[in-house]
Formats: sequence, structure tokens, C-alpha cells
Amino acid sequence: MPLRIHKIVLVGSLALVATALLAFGGPLAGAASASPCSRFGNSDPSQLSHRQARMAVGCLLNRTRERHGLHHIRTSHRLKRAAQKHTNRMDRSRCFEHVCPGEASVLTRLERVNYIHGGLRRWLYGENIAYGDGNYGTPRAIVHAWMHSPEHRHNILNPKFRQIGIGFARGIPPKPGGNGSTFTTDFGMRRH
Repeated sequence: MPLRIHKIVLVGSLALVATALLAFGGPLAGAASASPCSRFGNSDPSQLSHRQARMAVGCLLNRTRERHGLHHIRTSHRLKRAAQKHTNRMDRSRCFEHVCPGEASVLTRLERVNYIHGGLRRWLYGENIAYGDGNYGTPRAIVHAWMHSPEHRHNILNPKFRQIGIGFARGIPPKPGGNGSTFTTDFGMRRH
């Protein structure tokens, strides 16, 4: 199987209050004037640095959101840390799940990086994972696959999400280090 994707969404609330829109988010950190979408979107995964892969996926997701009239999502270093740790876990353990054997739940992972913590009135998170071998592993192919899956598309186009963390590994869980890629995107919103 050359391409696989999964997603999860959970909502938490410590108070029953109406959701208010958060401040408009700017472009992902690191977005250069020469678009990472075009510079790295179709690049062979074996030729991408972690930074280039994250920039390309982030750029492609923000372009997609923009086309649907949504605000950009910004990089959260905490979400990025959680997403990268999970991607590394999938790569090392040859597991392709939201929770690999011996790993904490998505919520616990977000608590451990202090993204979700006490004192928040509302929070929301979602996670998409994907891997693709060869041409199916380019950032553009991964985003394309997510957008053609209703559940993944829902996470990408959820107007409540304000932040994202992107994890990347070369290779795919069945063949770590091969000519493919594995991605985790952790989406989030939190309100104090």
C-alpha cells in the first residue's frame, strides 16, 4: 500500500461558554517570500530537510484554508514537539497509529509538552497522520490525500483551529529510512 492516512479529533472544555473567535492567525512561521509550496511541495522526500518538509506541508495547508475563506494557522513549537515525537515513535516502532504500543494518548502527549494544561477554559485538538512511499510521499501528495478524505479534510478546514505542529520522518513505518515520508500534523486551539 503506497499511501495511508489516519486522523483523530477531540474537544475539551472546562467551562460551558460560547466559543469566541480568537485573534486572526498569521502565516506559519518560517514562510519565505519564495513559496515553500512551490519550492518543496513536489520534492522527493529523501531530498527534504525536516524544516523544508514542515514548511511545505504548512504552506500547502494554509493555501488550502485560504481558498476556503479561512484564516492561516500558525506554528506552535509545543505542538511541533508533540507531532515530531509521535512521528519519530511511528518510524522507530514501525507502527502507524495515533497511539503506538507503549506510547501515551494524544491528549497526554499534548499535556506533556504543556500545550494542554490546567487553567484553560476551552481547548480543541486534532491529529492527522500519513505516510507515502516514493511519489506518494511528497508534501503535496500527502496534503492531497488528506483533502480527499472527509475526516482529514475536516481537521484541515476546521475554522476553530489556530495552531499547528508538523512532524516529519524520512521513510515509512513498514520501511524506515526508505524513499518515502511519514507526517503527523497536530492541530490545536486553546483559550485561557
